[in-house]
Amino acid sequence: MSETSSHSGNGSHEHLESSREHVRAAANDVRDAAAEAAREIRDRANAIAGEWKGKLSDWQKEAEDYVRANPTKSVLTAIGAGFVIGLLCRK
Repeated sequence: MSETSSHSGNGSHEHLESSREHVRAAANDVRDAAAEAAREIRDRANAIAGEWKGKLSDWQKEAEDYVRANPTKSVLTAIGAGFVIGLLCRK
């Protein structure tokens, strides 16, 4: 009878170790999947940031070209915008 109880105790220990290994493997899989998702998000964010940086650079160039082509209109527009902003900030 003691032989049977020692086998069931040993089987229980093996089952516990097997369960631990499965949990470790699952945790590693989850960690790897999370790391891959983070890499994909980072790469996508970098791509979007690069696109916006290019667009902003283009808009800046267009604004500079407009100011060079229309200096009087640009200065009067800037003065008007500054006046309106000043009025809004006073209130």
